[in-house]
Amino acid sequence: MGTKSPVLQGQEINAKCSGCQVGHFCLAAGSDSKTLEQLDGMLVVDSCIASGAHVARRGDAFRGVLAVRRGCFKSYRIDREGREQVRRFHFPGELIGLDAVSGGVYQDNTVALQDGATCEIDYQQLLNLSQCAKGLQQQLFRLFSGQLAETQLHAGEFSAEERIAAFVCNISERLSARGYDSDKFELSMSRNDIGNHLGLATETVSRVFSRLRSAGVLNVRRKHITILDRMALLQLAEALTDH
Repeated sequence: MGTKSPVLQGQEINAKCSGCQVGHFCLAAGSDSKTLEQLDGMLVVDSCIASGAHVARRGDAFRGVLAVRRGCFKSYRIDREGREQVRRFHFPGELIGLDAVSGGVYQDNTVALQDGATCEIDYQQLLNLSQCAKGLQQQLFRLFSGQLAETQLHAGEFSAEERIAAFVCNISERLSARGYDSDKFELSMSRNDIGNHLGLATETVSRVFSRLRSAGVLNVRRKHITILDRMALLQLAEALTDH
């Protein structure tokens, strides 16, 4: 499989789930033609989100779930001391705003890390449709579960090498599921964002990447990652993935 960036190529964004490049692993996955037609009628597409623009702010009223069509987004919070806490990263086909479902307000700020595009879908309409569309209901559960699994990267007493290895494996698997190259990809987030997300100092992240490069596990060139020894990477990540 050739190398592809998690930014979909081309300027035109199809305004329907049925014709979307990422629809087969987003909400449309497993849906029949009738459900797709109903999903199409719910979409509000924003195809011109500039890098650095926010698509949600903590405390804002919950408008609806956002599905990423293009680009990479970061969700974060600011604590009482003004420190940023990076919660998760979102790739094409993943949902933003699931944390707002129970309380009715967005719990995180979410910003574009590169130029991107999203679809907004009214959550109550989506929920109503999922109750009579088994395929859509199952896909919603899968998307919820995927976000829960990502929180394991924060939990437990694990080494910096284990955390970085698990993070790279997690990104690789998510991109692979979306048809991108699982061995060669670009990390849209900064070293600081990665460290913040994993509870590590930025300098530690850089040192671990250097050690993994020296050990022949990864080739790291700025934001470009190539997995050279997947077995060694998986062995390092095993402690977190089995947690």
